[in-house]
Amino acid sequence: MKICPMCGMPQLEGASTVCQFCNYEEKPIEALSEREIHDLLASYEYERIGDGVRIQSVKNIRDIALRGSVAIPHFVTEIAAEAFSCCKFLARIELPNGLRSIGDGAFAYCRDLFDVLIPASVSYIGKGAFSNCYDLGVIRVAAPTQPDGWDSDWLSGCSAKVKWSSADET
Repeated sequence: MKICPMCGMPQLEGASTVCQFCNYEEKPIEALSEREIHDLLASYEYERIGDGVRIQSVKNIRDIALRGSVAIPHFVTEIAAEAFSCCKFLARIELPNGLRSIGDGAFAYCRDLFDVLIPASVSYIGKGAFSNCYDLGVIRVAAPTQPDGWDSDWLSGCSAKVKWSSADET
């Protein structure tokens, strides 16, 4: 199930790329105004980097607590170290295709997190990125094997099983 990054509502599989609730439409970052980027990332501290955006930290945890599920916008290419750490009530996170980097401890101590799909585009994951995520039983990865750029301890302190898959399975 896909989630709209603007309004947080679930989207029908295989449906239009326009949200049926808020009319949000994915556009290339070059086609977005600074206001549109700001609105999509209102809950986060962020910075523009090269061809994308890095989420530095969560600044409005209330939004996450109300939704439980978070969809990171398609133009985010990096999640900084500890950006979501200790994020209470974060149960599900939808990471975008095109995400390249997840920093050290980015999701550490997200104790309610139970659903994660890491896209094949992620070439770097730092140490303890998912440490102490107690409800996380399975992490789905849209790659057949662990990429070379992932820290060997990216799952330290997390008992989740990793389900590797090919792109056509996701």
